[in-house]
Amino acid sequence: MNEATAAVPPAITVLWRPGCGFCRVLFAGLERHGIAHDTRNIWEDPEARALLNERIGSETVPSVLIGDAILVNPSVTDLLERLG
Repeated sequence: MNEATAAVPPAITVLWRPGCGFCRVLFAGLERHGIAHDTRNIWEDPEARALLNERIGSETVPSVLIGDAILVNPSVTDLLERLG
């Protein structure tokens, strides 16, 4: 990995919470496909929790931010298609 590549942040951010089985499945898929991602635990990050409540009206996780879009409980296949 060169310095230019290292400076590029991941294209997606996963909003999650501990104990979430759907989150575990998504994280396993992201790892399996080598998809870089940031994470925000909604139980420790009030801004992330507020974002979910404002955008989707609930605290459903995992929710994934891709640019301005938010995908609620997406599959890894959904993310691969979206990321192109």
